[in-house]
Amino acid sequence: MKYVIGIDSGGTKFLIKAADTEGRIIGSYTGAPASLNRMEKKMMTERIEENINRFIEMFSLKRENCQALVCGAAGVDSEESRQKNEDIYKNASGMECPVLCINDAEVALYAVTGGIGVIVISGTGSIAFGRDQSGKTWRCGGWPLCIFGDEGSGTWLNLKALEYVSHVIDAREKPTLLYQLLIEEMKRIGIEINTADDLIAVCRRIENEGSGFLHLAPIVFEAAGRGDIYAENLLEKEAEHTLFLADGVLKNLNFKKDVIVGVWGSAIVKNPIHYRRFSELMSIRYPNVRVTIPEKDAAEGACSLALDLLKGKTPFYHFNENDI
Repeated sequence: MKYVIGIDSGGTKFLIKAADTEGRIIGSYTGAPASLNRMEKKMMTERIEENINRFIEMFSLKRENCQALVCGAAGVDSEESRQKNEDIYKNASGMECPVLCINDAEVALYAVTGGIGVIVISGTGSIAFGRDQSGKTWRCGGWPLCIFGDEGSGTWLNLKALEYVSHVIDAREKPTLLYQLLIEEMKRIGIEINTADDLIAVCRRIENEGSGFLHLAPIVFEAAGRGDIYAENLLEKEAEHTLFLADGVLKNLNFKKDVIVGVWGSAIVKNPIHYRRFSELMSIRYPNVRVTIPEKDAAEGACSLALDLLKGKTPFYHFNENDI
């Protein structure tokens, strides 16, 4: 059976799916993350090999039957980074098929709109990307945290919640329900915060491994749902940040008719307050915009793009001529 592979390689997961030539999904596997932004090339290659090997074995697929592999990866932001990622996938996958690596935001856009429109991602990080009918593209956001990037993302909300804890320790803010819930959540995962030194120790851990061990967004959401004003304001600010990302794209593209703006990532899709407020703000600023949550995931979008590339249905992407 001939098939294509689609991969969603984000900051915290590595999702692989395969589809037959009719677009029917054959199987799905979630493996360990593999990103050049977060690890050395050798480790990334080993992770990809392990993930693809397990996927191939799990569904009894033959490498020689793979017709194409498309990967949407965080951090593919230039021709140089695209080529580096494609070279790794070609070497690691053990398959001779054409390979295309593009930014994960582009794959998400393709999954939602087929390639024309805007996608706003608020997950581990945040970014917006769009393409108009002329083929012009624009991206906004996706900058690293060292310059206060990833605004409105899950990582951003984790850090803003910890900032609030620091303000309470300083007596700049009064402890509210949000503070109580945050301290309880930290204790649940084995972290006691009673002093400034305790919080600084958490910061050092974040510097070494990122904030993925924290899952404070649901705590902020719970506090907001129970009337905590500080938590409500945080979620309001989160929605404003994602609005600004979409706005940065829409202002620099020329859409000739109504625009689909897809939202992507657990920080907005699984947070009804964030999603609702973002949708409200978008409708006020852009009456011709329709905000939607995708029906496909990014790996399925990558499979669809792979099939459309093989059939010559998309003018926006192409495989390397040497691979075809």
